[in-house]
Amino acid sequence: MPHNPLTQPNFWYVAITIASVLLLGLAGVVIAERNRLAQLATSTLFLRVRSWAIIAPVFVLAVFSGGFLVFLLAAFVAMQGAAEYGRLVGLHRRYAWLLCLWILVGLLVAALARNVFLFLPLGFFLLLTLVPIITGEVDDAVRQLAGALYGYLYIGLPMSYLVYIKAAEPWGREFLLVTGLAVALADVCAFIVGSVFKGPRLAPKVSPNKTWSGVLGSLLGACLGIALLSRLIPDSWTLPRLATLVIVLVVLAVWGDLAESVLKRSFATKDAGTLLPGFGGILDRVDSLLFVLPLGYYTLLAVSWLPG
Repeated sequence: MPHNPLTQPNFWYVAITIASVLLLGLAGVVIAERNRLAQLATSTLFLRVRSWAIIAPVFVLAVFSGGFLVFLLAAFVAMQGAAEYGRLVGLHRRYAWLLCLWILVGLLVAALARNVFLFLPLGFFLLLTLVPIITGEVDDAVRQLAGALYGYLYIGLPMSYLVYIKAAEPWGREFLLVTGLAVALADVCAFIVGSVFKGPRLAPKVSPNKTWSGVLGSLLGACLGIALLSRLIPDSWTLPRLATLVIVLVVLAVWGDLAESVLKRSFATKDAGTLLPGFGGILDRVDSLLFVLPLGYYTLLAVSWLPG
């Protein structure tokens, strides 16, 4: 059952922090666009802040409420992401429907049957192999099967960790909130620092606009996000463990961004969709989080073995 988020510990602390960040972002956009205030409503930067003003409260409310609201949030993001992915790579309808169906199965398993969670990728692969066997349609079958499986591993399985972590760990809520803000600010600061300082390109053939200075900005943003929500950090997250987590989050955030760039460049597409003004599609916004959720979680489990 979901909880009343307004009565949850630290809700107002998080809400005020997020609201302050959004207001500072809006002020920064107004300053940056001061010579074009008449066109502010159509500015890409303003549209991004407006999108964040919707995304952030929805995420915070869902995480604090828990229950089926987290499930609904993960399901919406994963299904929308799968739809964008399916159109991008040209999945046939039956494979696209199976992908969406297995995403819902995975979310239910993450919430209710976590002991079989690791079976999900293999189970989906076995299910997909039945399609050409039953239908007899073998032309392009391997590409379709591989595309659907890639879509699940890239979108469906990572998003199921949103439900899994919240349900499985006593510090799940804190992990989602802290890493969520850290990844968001890492992306924002990477864009700002990279745009201002430019410098050597990180992966010119994959994403020409990504620079090493942007990676530094990503590190600064991740540190800022964790610092702003430091009150939520459990005592067990000691300094060595936290430092390791920050470095891994930055690497994963950049990695996830580049992985989506590879996907879009492979199919000569600029944006995965049009749902989020200023960003593009859902995949354009959650690409970093898709890597951070599962791998950041396992990093935190791994560093719990470190001394201190």
